[in-house]
Amino acid sequence: MLLENLTILYVEDDQDTQRLIEELLNSSAKEVYIANNGEEGLTLFKERQPDIVLTDICMPKMDGLEMSKEIKKIVPNQPIGIFTAFDAPEYLKKASELDIGTYILKPFDRKQFFNSLEYLAMVVENQNN
Repeated sequence: MLLENLTILYVEDDQDTQRLIEELLNSSAKEVYIANNGEEGLTLFKERQPDIVLTDICMPKMDGLEMSKEIKKIVPNQPIGIFTAFDAPEYLKKASELDIGTYILKPFDRKQFFNSLEYLAMVVENQNN
């Protein structure tokens, strides 16, 4: 698994979901950074420069799409995945415009979740070669 060599920033405001996904990510990734909203996520991104960003959309202070937009201004080819319960066309359109690498719907399917993360890991690997 490519993830074991990578760092992941996970941004999620729902504490139950955050704990569950953090546990899964910690068992798969080199290191996981956790933020509770987009503002915290953007700050952590700047401090830690993770390989992959995984974010919810609807959060207080700054939503995941706005945070992703700000991250893309800093690192235009940053691999980002959206992990959300929102599948409305406007969210999908904005994610596509931001060149979001993968869009994972909640409740999540474990296989789809890890396949999506592995895809982002391959993007990172290709960028580094």
